[in-house]
Amino acid sequence: MIEVVVNVDTSKFDRAMADFPVRIAQAQSRALWYIGQAVSSRAQQAFRTSAFRPSPWAPRKDKKAKHPLLIRSGDLRQSITWRWNGDDAVVVGSPAKYARYHQFGTKRMPARPFFPFDEQGRLTAGMKSKIDKNVARIFKEEMGKLGRG
Repeated sequence: MIEVVVNVDTSKFDRAMADFPVRIAQAQSRALWYIGQAVSSRAQQAFRTSAFRPSPWAPRKDKKAKHPLLIRSGDLRQSITWRWNGDDAVVVGSPAKYARYHQFGTKRMPARPFFPFDEQGRLTAGMKSKIDKNVARIFKEEMGKLGRG
């Protein structure tokens, strides 16, 4: 009879498993920060660049106005912010009372959306794709750090 005892050094695995909750929390925090920045930045860019708008804007009625659409003072664009909402969400929006009217329109005013989401809060396909791609990258980076301290 012959027997061999094989000892396995599990210290690297043990360190990685101990580090796992920390890496998940770090990835989640980085992902939420990215989402807040990406969505608010895209909304701000939509004021100047039509490619960033969720849908085309109706032309203005007053052809004599010299300022670009939705940019008289710049207050609306500058009011776009994001904030943490617990550990698993961010809120992106504007405190300007008239932001909703421009985003979704009224009976007398056409919608000129600048936020990359619809009335139900669903992201546009392009914004969702960009977020999904970058969140996956963030999680991959954090998982690559497992056990490294």
